[in-house]
Amino acid sequence: MRLATWCIGGISSKLRYLRHWLDSRNPDVVALQKTFAATDHFPEDALREAGYESVVHARDGEFRNGWGVAVLVRKTLPKPKILQMGLPGQRDPGARFVTVTVGDLEFSSVYAVYGNPAVNKFEGALKRKIAWMEQLHEHVGKRSNLCGACVLAGDFNVVSEGPALPRTLNHTSRERDALDALLGLGLFDLYDLHRHRHPDIGTGFNYGFNPRQPATSRLHRILGTRVVKDQLRDAWADLEYRKAVQGLHGCTWPQSAPVIVDLSSGSI
Repeated sequence: MRLATWCIGGISSKLRYLRHWLDSRNPDVVALQKTFAATDHFPEDALREAGYESVVHARDGEFRNGWGVAVLVRKTLPKPKILQMGLPGQRDPGARFVTVTVGDLEFSSVYAVYGNPAVNKFEGALKRKIAWMEQLHEHVGKRSNLCGACVLAGDFNVVSEGPALPRTLNHTSRERDALDALLGLGLFDLYDLHRHRHPDIGTGFNYGFNPRQPATSRLHRILGTRVVKDQLRDAWADLEYRKAVQGLHGCTWPQSAPVIVDLSSGSI
């Protein structure tokens, strides 16, 4: 089974690019973030033609339709069933969390709050992000199938590599502590685990503000329970899809690259 996450940055403008990737990489279950599409404008039909069922969570009418998250599931797998749309009692605006079940697998797409210090100032932005992360922690601890096959995949807006930077959002120790608390529930960062088993693959940074320049940080993660971790076979940042692709002339590619995890065949 192949799992993936991609902060796509506008699914309508990236649809040709996404379909090319789906055809090339053949993932089974995909978490998307920042779809920027209203519910009735999400390209479900085009993705169904490409072989995938979609579960979409948008907040229509909010800024960029609430950012938007989605899960794509290969049509040959059991049809996805919606388990959760948004965090229970979520106070922060935005469509940032959706959970489905695919057979015995519980799979979530996550887009954590950034906070925007330009609007909320640094302390306000950090407070907003930590509050959302704590809400996510509470929900996962109470509601998720942490004893079975459970995956949280997405953009967590936390950079764990390098020294903590107390006045730089995404790099503070408080944000790292919030992510560590989530992992403390019994989740494993599958890419990071694979990287430590195979140090020759490097850090796999996969995000940067200019797609034409080298990527500079890793914000995107696939977190899995022990059942999933025990079936880990491979993991990588698909940096080939953070640049122009032959045959897709004029296509804009995303700032981030997909992160892919391969599990042992038939494991879940």
